[in-house]
Amino acid sequence: MRKILLPKELYEQLDVPREKEIEVVKNSKNSFTIRAKAPNKKEDAARVFLIPTVISTLLFFIVSQVMGLKQIYLSGTESISTGVLVIANAVALTSFITAFIKKRKELYHMMRPQVYWRTFLSVILSVFIIVTLALIALFWFLNQLFYGLSFDVFTSVLIFAIFSAILNYLLIFVVDTFSIQMMINMLIMVSVGGLVASMAANNNQYWWRKNFSLLGTSESNTSLQFNMTLVVSAALMIALFDYIFVLIREKLGKRLRFMVLQILLTLCAISIALVGLIPNNGTGLAHIMHDVAAQLIVFFMSLSILGIRWFLPDLDKNMYRISYALASLIALGYFLWHPLHYLSLTAFEILSFSLSFAWIMLLINNLVRILFNTRVIYLVDIAKEKDV
Repeated sequence: MRKILLPKELYEQLDVPREKEIEVVKNSKNSFTIRAKAPNKKEDAARVFLIPTVISTLLFFIVSQVMGLKQIYLSGTESISTGVLVIANAVALTSFITAFIKKRKELYHMMRPQVYWRTFLSVILSVFIIVTLALIALFWFLNQLFYGLSFDVFTSVLIFAIFSAILNYLLIFVVDTFSIQMMINMLIMVSVGGLVASMAANNNQYWWRKNFSLLGTSESNTSLQFNMTLVVSAALMIALFDYIFVLIREKLGKRLRFMVLQILLTLCAISIALVGLIPNNGTGLAHIMHDVAAQLIVFFMSLSILGIRWFLPDLDKNMYRISYALASLIALGYFLWHPLHYLSLTAFEILSFSLSFAWIMLLINNLVRILFNTRVIYLVDIAKEKDV
């Protein structure tokens, strides 16, 4: 077997097995990845992928027989879509949780055990919401194409099994490829997808005439979806910031400015969660608490954006320029709404949310770049045949 010489500091960063074997994976013509050799997985596809599919399919068949169904509709209360959303989704999520827990020791290389368990619930809820929203959207689209379509029991079970198999495969794939970038993608999908779905599926088409918070009140049929989107998005933000700042302190040292920024961002996320947990119903105490939570989001976000140069003095200067530009746009939007009434409250809320969310994504990407895109230059020497 050929040998490769690595600097000591690089070797110590790899979790090299006892055989001291590493993998060199070619990414492109001029790019390679050096990593510890992946262990041979003993788990076969049947146990990881097929068994949950078989279990959920059997449950669907048993339920259909107990209910005495002869023809099963594609969509509706007693339908394939309901079976996939309830039975297949529950079984797939259970297998996902099991696989995610089994893989925790591998994930400890990316995050500390404490961080893993703090992010555990956020990841599970995010996956559940993303999958559920995707399934609802998929079956809504299929129902538009094939309205009133129904199948016999055998065909229905077969179609259900296909959906269940795809669902189980995707969730196992998520576990195998889980990374911080996937958490970022989850945050984007939950936040943007959940809010857009709440607006699109709302029964009141004129909700925008009042305010954005109407989507989370009793006047909206998507209030649960809207509020859960806010809560899970906040939980994901807290998990991401916790994970990132733990690594930043390990790499750059413990600094007061890092701790203050993390606290501000965490308080902003908590305020977002409170907006979802306290719907703006009526004019009583709940209304006041909802408004206070919304104002706290603006307060903590403003402090984070305006103080970014002090919190993170080593960032690229473009980050500071973009931060101040976004803050100026939010201030301009407020001026156009409140004194001038050129913008409606809903327009201002959507504008503020979009700009703030864009800034958070920009900040996370910059922090991830600091942590993982460090460039170190080494001199290269070609090993001779006798050395290998």
